[in-house]
Amino acid sequence: MSMIIKKRQIILSALVLALGSAVFINWYFNKPQASSVGAAADEVTQVSYSTIGDAQYVNASAASEVKTSDLLGSSRVSRNKAHDEAFEKLNDVIKNPSASQSAVDAATKSLTQLTNVIKLEADIEALIQTKCGFECVALINGETAEIACVPGSLDSTTILQIKEIMLKHTDITPENITIFEAKE
Repeated sequence: MSMIIKKRQIILSALVLALGSAVFINWYFNKPQASSVGAAADEVTQVSYSTIGDAQYVNASAASEVKTSDLLGSSRVSRNKAHDEAFEKLNDVIKNPSASQSAVDAATKSLTQLTNVIKLEADIEALIQTKCGFECVALINGETAEIACVPGSLDSTTILQIKEIMLKHTDITPENITIFEAKE
């Protein structure tokens, strides 16, 4: 009997400890964040409570970053939608029992090329973000490529880095690579 009580006490203690840990972790990651707002001569420290739906003040650069991020995001969504539509059409041809063997072979080849392009675009975007430190959208269409970058991110060094990435990972010639900053 004494052993059963000890096991129950140990289990109860472990559960209380786990619950206490969960409460602490929840508090730690959701506690109010103190932010410092500086004025010319004096500084005011405010505590901002983050609640869904609360209004937040943003400065102009933060607003433009959001707008640019939305622009790149919408470009990425449009590109992915076009890829998905092409993917569906090619799959329809492949799955169609009345399609000729040459049509199925051509659709299979095009589907493989589309898959390779999708992977290449994602790889290029990841490499540019890793190497240059900013977001971009890569559009590869046959022998041409266009890279849309966030405003204010391009200088001669980053352009060279992007071209180096493109030349290393694609067969596209330098004159067919267009690099530009997205408009705000």
